[in-house]
Amino acid sequence: MRGLARLVWTEFLLQLREPYAAFFTLAFPPLLVLLFGSIYGNGPRPDAGGLGTIDIAVPGYVGMVMATVAIFNLPISLASYRERGILRRMAVTPVSPVALFVAHLVSLALLIVCGIVLLVMVAKIGYHLRFPGSLPSALAAGILGGIAMLAFGFALAAVTPSARMAQVASMLVFYPMLFLSGMALPREILPERVKTIAAVLPATPVVTVLRAAWENVAWWRHEASALLVLALWTVGALVVAAWRFRWE
Repeated sequence: MRGLARLVWTEFLLQLREPYAAFFTLAFPPLLVLLFGSIYGNGPRPDAGGLGTIDIAVPGYVGMVMATVAIFNLPISLASYRERGILRRMAVTPVSPVALFVAHLVSLALLIVCGIVLLVMVAKIGYHLRFPGSLPSALAAGILGGIAMLAFGFALAAVTPSARMAQVASMLVFYPMLFLSGMALPREILPERVKTIAAVLPATPVVTVLRAAWENVAWWRHEASALLVLALWTVGALVVAAWRFRWE
């Protein structure tokens, strides 16, 4: 266990050394809070049930943190390990590739938690963030969303042969979801046709469930279509990952 904990810490530090992913995980969401908070403030809006602009936006930013870690950090780092032969070399050491994989996932989960905590702290201190939902409901929605995003990232790692290809694939997947899935911008401002297309993207049901939990909506009853899409993406990604992933 001590060796696994040390491996988790090492992997966590390696994730922080990736400037692009670290920026979008730890810095970009709080910067969006400061930007839009300075423009619109966070005063109660009658059309939003008394919530403010930042209150409504934070669940999407939480989804952004999850998507950044899962779609950038996970595929690029695993593809890099495979390309450089690190997994193959570790197979003949006391630390197995499976242990490295577990440590990798735990370090990514820690990075997601750090990004969310930093985001919420900035929104709470700067703009008195409101949270009308229940904490267990929000945690359950966050865990489901995190599992779905990490499964999707693992599938990307399985189908990309090199770190460079993983980076290109991550960008092609991430940026449409950033603007269409409700992470950076609310989906309410999109045209109906675009919203229909965006509904099937992997991050859209994650943001939908997170926002419902944040606004104290019983998402397990009222967001059945989003949960169905979330389950399909999760199962499909895990099947692809198990089918295509190679340690070497």
